[in-house]
Amino acid sequence: MIRTACLRPRTPNPLHIVSAPVVFIQRLTRSIVAIDTWRRRHRSSMQCARVEARILRDLGVSEAQRFIAVNKPFWEK
Repeated sequence: MIRTACLRPRTPNPLHIVSAPVVFIQRLTRSIVAIDTWRRRHRSSMQCARVEARILRDLGVSEAQRFIAVNKPFWEK
């Protein structure tokens, strides 16, 4: 049988202090995710640049829209 009267409830840390290694890992993870997102955007932009004009017309995308998409910086959505 477990006694629940002996257990104290955990109180949250009012200052939300996080250790330095945890903060480092969180920031490193966010950086890796951002770099991966930028890499995927750049790759899709380069793939868009190689699509034939005939296929673009079938998709309803104009050359101007492709030009804008291809020349957009990879860090912007």
